Formats: sequence, C-alpha cells, structure tokens
Amino acid sequence: DSLFSDSSPSALERTVTAMPAPQSDAATDISKVAPEETVLVQRVAEYLPEKRIPKTGNQKAPDSFRAILMSASTGKFLALADNLITSDKGVTSGAKENLVNECTNTGLISALMLTIVLPMSYESVTDWLEEDYVSSGYAFMDGWIGQQLTSAQIESVLGGLNDFALIFYVLGTFGFLASTVLTVIMLLCVGEISTDSGCEEFLRRVGKGTRAPYLLFMTGCMFAIPAALRYAVSIKTLPGLVILALVIAGMSLLIECVSYFYVSACIQAHNRINEFGELSLSNKEAQEDVAKWFEKNGEAGGAVQECLQDLAGYLVDKSQNSELIINLDSLSRQRVAMQYHKLRAESVGISLSPSELYNLSCQVPPP
Repeated sequence: DSLFSDSSPSALERTVTAMPAPQSDAATDISKVAPEETVLVQRVAEYLPEKRIPKTGNQKAPDSFRAILMSASTGKFLALADNLITSDKGVTSGAKENLVNECTNTGLISALMLTIVLPMSYESVTDWLEEDYVSSGYAFMDGWIGQQLTSAQIESVLGGLNDFALIFYVLGTFGFLASTVLTVIMLLCVGEISTDSGCEEFLRRVGKGTRAPYLLFMTGCMFAIPAALRYAVSIKTLPGLVILALVIAGMSLLIECVSYFYVSACIQAHNRINEFGELSLSNKEAQEDVAKWFEKNGEAGGAVQECLQDLAGYLVDKSQNSELIINLDSLSRQRVAMQYHKLRAESVGISLSPSELYNLSCQVPPP
C-alpha cells in the first residue's frame, strides 16, 4: 500500500516519462529548436518556400594556417572522417568504405613507387661516385662543383656522399615497402571485422595509427634528396647550376603550396558539410512542395530523382565560396517519392494503393 500511495513517481512512471514521444507528422520539429541553432536555407527550386534546418553541433577541425600545415605534414586530415565516425554514438554506414578506400589508394601508390625506387637504390647510388676505369676520374669532377675542388678534397668527400645517397635511398625503399605492407595488413583486419560497427570499434582502438601508411609514404619520398644532389654535381656551368637550383626550389615550393591548398579545401569542406543537418519535410509540406513541382515540371516528365533534387535545400556563403546542397533526410525523401508516384500515376489515369506507393518509395536510391 505504501508503494502505491507514495506521491513520488514509480520506477515504471519514470521510465515511461524518459522515453521519447512517438514521431509526429514532421520528421524533425524544427520549431522546438532554438533559432540560433538553425539556419534558413533556400530551395534548389526557387519557387519553393525557404526552410529552416538544424545545426549539428559537430566540432570543427582547426583551419588556421598553422593547423593546416601540421595537418598536411602529419596526415591529420586523413582522420577527419574517422574522428566524426568514432564520436557518433550511432553506426555510420560509411566507416568501412572510407577506411578501405584510404588503404587501397595509399597501398597501390606506395607499391608503384617501390617498383621505381628499388631499382634506383641498386643502380644510382654510387655510379656517379666511381671511376669507369682506373685514373678515368669521377663523374662529378667534370661538373662545375667538382671543378672548384682539388683531387684531395674530392677523395675526402666520396665516402660521405656515398653514405648520404645510400641512407636516403634506403629510407625511400623501406618507407614505400612499409607503407604497402601496413595497408595490406589493415585491409585484412578490416575484412575480418566485416561490419561498419566493427570498423568503428577498430578505428577507436587504432586511433592515430591509421595515419602510419601516409607518414611512411612521405618518408619514402626522401629518395628525391640524393637524386637532386646528383643533378647538382653533374651540372657543368654556374648558370646551369643556378637554373637547376631555381627549378628544384620552385617545384618544391609548388608542391608545398598546392598541397596546402588541397588540404585547406578538404578541411573547410569537411567542416561545412558536417555543420548542418538534413532538410526535413512533414507529410503536408511534402505534398505541397511536390504539387508545386508538378505544376512547373509535370508536363516535362521529370524523374523522381529530379524532383528530390529540386526539393533539396541550397545554402550559399560567398565569403567562403561555398554553395552547399542540403539533401532531404531519408523519411522526407520517402514522403516526397510517395507523393511523386501518386501524382505521376494520376497524370496517366491510374491510381496506386498505399502499399504500392510505399514499395516504390523504398526503391529511391540514397543521395
């Protein structure tokens, strides 16, 4: 009696109170979201009314000059999707695909570079530091740099140049080899786990280790240092040496600048596309929007994909040179597809049952 007479809610009542209410007609009740947590977006079809979409609240990746340089140098930008996947409590369908694509691309390029660097490490390390025959002289003695040195000085630097070239060729060979081997092992691990949820758990356990193949690949690129040195000591005139230095410096700077531009665009695009949620439409809104779309495009016979695209949101930010398409969420896409097939069937004089409309809406591919 005391249990039921107690004015405090029972455990059952507290459980029921904590459960979310059944989903209403609207996929997401945007009116209950604070205005500062939403943004007003246009529609791809300009004749449709503007809609509000929620902000996701996802943490943005740092996009300062220093942060982008560090991200490009350490491969941190490769973990952008991983961080978003592992921080989400739900299961992300793209976890496995993202990891497999990253490993496959890195592994293939590393293997290709290995086939180039490995022969070079045998053929191009000391051939320019050895005499073709006794007393023939060394290859770089005819170069401008060699002409500025005495025979004794040349003899004294031969051992150092040999070791310098060999060390960097070894770094190149084993960098690309290790990158290839690690991507293969990671792909085998992902294959054993198989599911997206398993890949998410794998990413949480591996952490920053997914960047190891990229870092080893960049280490392998150091084989270019002794190659540049070989070019420099082979030049026979001072103007040629100056031009070579400018070409090497210019190409190196070009690679760094373009890499910075690519990584910067990647980080900013990642922040932008994950800043906002998807566009939600209630049944009534879907019916009204599809009816307006048919008034404009019904006679042209547009496909359901065109209708879905025109009903999507459109967010422009000229300061960031951004034109972002906000797709409809899955429930809204299904509602729009059902209404589209209903009106399309009526336009040819037939009617479809609710079950038929539902089956057709389930065949709509994801955006």
